[in-house]
Amino acid sequence: MTKPDRQSWPIVVFATSQPDGSVTAHIDPDRSIDDVPTWSLQTVNAGPSRASSKYRQHLDATVGSSYDWSDEMRFDKRTGQLRSFVLKMPEAGEVETAIASSWISLPRQPGIPVLDEPEDGFHIDPLDLRYLARDGSALLVTDGEIQLASRQSLRLAIGNDIDLLFENGRYCGWILGNPATHLVAEPGEAAPGSDEPRLHEPLHDYLGLVVEPNITRMNDEDPELQEALQSLRTRVRDIEGPGARVLLSAIERILDVFYPT
Repeated sequence: MTKPDRQSWPIVVFATSQPDGSVTAHIDPDRSIDDVPTWSLQTVNAGPSRASSKYRQHLDATVGSSYDWSDEMRFDKRTGQLRSFVLKMPEAGEVETAIASSWISLPRQPGIPVLDEPEDGFHIDPLDLRYLARDGSALLVTDGEIQLASRQSLRLAIGNDIDLLFENGRYCGWILGNPATHLVAEPGEAAPGSDEPRLHEPLHDYLGLVVEPNITRMNDEDPELQEALQSLRTRVRDIEGPGARVLLSAIERILDVFYPT
């Protein structure tokens, strides 16, 4: 990654709700989040686990959005720097392949958002769409209005394998690189750090199944989706490693919820 001249970095904006509006930040290209992010299939996390004793202290030292009502992004009260995040996995649908590929192919530019004026609490609403590259190289999550990446698009590398996406300076998504190497059973566990290529395609297929409109069909106990999930479970059972165990547990949980025996 090459660092552009500090003068060339734009101001970025995060749309907020409650209150409706936005918060602005500038980019510090010399800073990053040190924590290795983890992916629990439901959320991507960096920073103290919500179940840890340090979490309350962390909330007291930061401002920003709350996991209970939105995606969580916490900024240091003193410096304004982004310190942690809990990003939810959407279930509304998938990003079109051409659009996803255009964002994933963007060069990563290092830096971290820094609030210009630390605010009181605000909400950064969860995003809408998701996409996992079939080769396992990237997990992309975006808002519902995402278009092809343009010359005004920015892929901001805020830490190890984790990027925030901006279009014309407005926050519109994020990318987790090499997601299988970050897959854990619960937030707060250490990321495995090793990849299992045999897991890439089953992960891709799982995310393609457990998404709308399929979730609505599962509520109606659609037999075709039950068969697809059972077939996927069989495939994953043949794969060894912690990531496969996480995925297998998720598939079995979905089957228990929607297709109880």
